[in-house]
Amino acid sequence: MWTFVTQLLVTLVLLGFFLVSCQNVMHIVKGSLCFVLKHIHQELDKELGESEGVSDDEETISTRVVRRRVFLKGSEFQDIPGEQVTEEQFTDEQGNIVTKKDHTSTPNP
Repeated sequence: MWTFVTQLLVTLVLLGFFLVSCQNVMHIVKGSLCFVLKHIHQELDKELGESEGVSDDEETISTRVVRRRVFLKGSEFQDIPGEQVTEEQFTDEQGNIVTKKDHTSTPNP
């Protein structure tokens, strides 16, 4: 009887060690697979030109919008210089239509 109980306990302990080692192996495989997939994804991004860094032959285009709010009294309103806006549309190298706006203020007479 005691021999059977001892063998049963040893079997349960060995089964526990087996399960823990299987979990460790699965964790290692998961980490390796994630690393390989991330590397493949980075290589594909480089190949398709979608990498986060900008290479030397690429041009970075940025825009900045400045808004100003001015509160004027009735007598000050007549002294504001006029503003002239000119627009120019052209097609860039990739076929996109680009609109260039030029704001120029006319001087006070």
